Amino acid sequence: MLTDLVSTAGKYLSVLLLAVFFSSPATAGPDSSLYNLEQGFTDLVFRLSRSVVTVESWQRVPGSQLALTEDEVVQHQISSGIICDTLGHILVAAPMVVGHDQVMVTFDRGLMPAALVGVDYWTNLAVLRIDKRVGVPVNYSDRRMCAGQMVMAVGSAYGLRASPSIGFCAGLRPDGNIQFTVPVTSGYIGGGVFDLSGKLLGIVTGGVGADNQISQAVPAYRLPDIVAYILENGDRLAGYLGVTSAEIEISPGIEVAQQAASTEQSEIQAPRVIDRGVIITKVLPRSPAERSGLKVGDLIFSYDGHLVTSARELAREVICTRPGTAVDMELIRQNTYYDLQLRIGKKELATYDSELGDEVMADDRRVADSLSKVLEGLKKQIEVIENRLSSLKR
Repeated sequence: MLTDLVSTAGKYLSVLLLAVFFSSPATAGPDSSLYNLEQGFTDLVFRLSRSVVTVESWQRVPGSQLALTEDEVVQHQISSGIICDTLGHILVAAPMVVGHDQVMVTFDRGLMPAALVGVDYWTNLAVLRIDKRVGVPVNYSDRRMCAGQMVMAVGSAYGLRASPSIGFCAGLRPDGNIQFTVPVTSGYIGGGVFDLSGKLLGIVTGGVGADNQISQAVPAYRLPDIVAYILENGDRLAGYLGVTSAEIEISPGIEVAQQAASTEQSEIQAPRVIDRGVIITKVLPRSPAERSGLKVGDLIFSYDGHLVTSARELAREVICTRPGTAVDMELIRQNTYYDLQLRIGKKELATYDSELGDEVMADDRRVADSLSKVLEGLKKQIEVIENRLSSLKR
């Protein structure tokens, strides 16, 4: 219901904006505030377009993979990228370029071949390099919260220099990404979400839901470190377990016997009381989790000797573990204590419809709260526009 309200309010806002822009030609001259507003948006889109490029990639794939009769076909993808410095480095969404036979970058009608520098498997971002300086490096925002703020998403695809779309920031998702109300197509993937001062708030990585009306982006404050790591070290690998999970509180808590630090330690230790943990909601087939014996309903409370109390914390611990590392995991299954040792796998790139697992289940209350903040922002913007319309009619 909240999503429907956001969509309705967004449409209402669009109608009001059109009404403001086209309500009175006599008052929309070069000296009017409406003209200045329109010119301000035009200038902003132009400035932002100088930091966004078009990214095209080609890949040969078996025809059977796409349900075609041909033995082999060439798959063509178009996305966007962000100029991150003056040395020819472009930040992009990794699934759009990794594993492709050829990648080209287009800017101001110039077509340039691009080489892959490295991939950050923690965030599914990658860095490309071109042998030419183009555009203007993006200006990163260091803000960590933006709930209710009006934002502009800018992509560069389909032959257009810039494809802007206005929406609102809904805040941070449980996985740490920004959620915002801007419909996203594949051409926006790898593009930027900007505040109205022109600073980058995040890089678009995909949409949420069947119609992609709510989208997500990796926050900009994390991007400089990602780029610096890739330029210095190449790929940043990430661990993979293959589960989805949700945090849970237990009342009363479950007593778990303390484990002795060594076999020589014979004294009796007081049991631990576990009142919070992470419950496994799904185990993916052929994953490290399945091979180690994890099951749906297992309550994990310790990972590699560290207590875990939230699904986000567990996901972060797994991602930061180097693939191939053996870790101990303490859990409760049907009121029985287990201590499992498992070997962490390697996270692969997630396509936008795949299930790699190690996800955090969004809390319905958090989603409702973030959407409520968006509605509050919409109401304020609508009130400003209605006041402006009233003043124009006098």
